Amino acid sequence: MRTRMWCAAMALCLTACGGGGGNAGGSSAPPLSTSGNLDAYAGTWTSACTSHGVDTVVIQRPAGSGNTLTLDVTTNYYANTACTGDVIATQVWSAGTTATYVGTVATSIVPGPGVPVISASVDKVTTQVPQRSVTLTGTFVSHKIIDGQPNWCIDYAGGAVCVPDRIYPAGPAPFDGLAVQGTELYEVKSNGTNFDAVAHFTKR
Repeated sequence: MRTRMWCAAMALCLTACGGGGGNAGGSSAPPLSTSGNLDAYAGTWTSACTSHGVDTVVIQRPAGSGNTLTLDVTTNYYANTACTGDVIATQVWSAGTTATYVGTVATSIVPGPGVPVISASVDKVTTQVPQRSVTLTGTFVSHKIIDGQPNWCIDYAGGAVCVPDRIYPAGPAPFDGLAVQGTELYEVKSNGTNFDAVAHFTKR
């Protein structure tokens, strides 16, 4: 019923999963600089509503670190697909993602199918998601054993959607670049020619 939660759990994604697809326009150039403006990313960003859920990512610069960012995602779920009314469930991870800046390229971003390509400076990063767990809380949340495995479940009117309650292994996040366009934030993934948007947020 809701693949988005499964995608977040399995891919260790902090935000939406999948990409815009395609290699339209532009090309990935060598790094233009090694001193990106990481302060532009600090703050709170929210996604659009997608199938009951809204992601909020808080990005910070750790004290004493000149080239890293931390990204922590919370997902609020609603009873309806327009994400209006009361929040019925909240999903949080026990640890966030660390992104380490490696250089900036002048390139373009493919936001999604049928959406015009965006010229942008992309800050390339390496990412690491530590071993972690997920917790869901809220009035519509239950904890169930399914096939011998504990699960967090959201009990929608049309049926429950569940996420395994287990330890998720460490690994990279599903993006390798970040870009800010005004009040818009893109998590992007190189496709060999330019970058596909993996997730899109707006500054709160």
